[in-house]
Amino acid sequence: MIRKKILFVEDDEPKLEQVLALLETFTEIEVIVAKSLNGACKCIDREDYDLVLLDMSLPTFDNGMTVGASGRQKTFGGREILMYLWENEKDLPVLVLTQFKDFPGDEGPVNLPQLHAQLKKDFPGLYRDHIYFEHNNDAWKTTLTNLLCGIMTC
Repeated sequence: MIRKKILFVEDDEPKLEQVLALLETFTEIEVIVAKSLNGACKCIDREDYDLVLLDMSLPTFDNGMTVGASGRQKTFGGREILMYLWENEKDLPVLVLTQFKDFPGDEGPVNLPQLHAQLKKDFPGLYRDHIYFEHNNDAWKTTLTNLLCGIMTC
């Protein structure tokens, strides 16, 4: 069996651990983790993936040993990664996994349905869907499992 490779871009350790625990139940999936905008772009340049699972709010760089070493937190860092994939003509499905229902935007707050519609419009074929993550509710597990199986044919 050929294993599918997922790039999982996430900087929040508790969320990362919960999602990895679910992904590890899929024996046919290999997961590579990046924890920043810059780290994800380096991974994309080095390897090919079958899917990207992407947080929306990300730091610019991986965590360092000092405060602020991870660079500036970018509210729409995930969108920048989608743009990077688009510009580099990487044709692979992207799922956004976020724990925020609203994002501060330049012209006021952007809610999750608005973000979904904008990403669908701006990145057709690349952006597939989003999953709303909550630490104390397992509904995200079912949603993520169904989306993964639909895209990667589990």
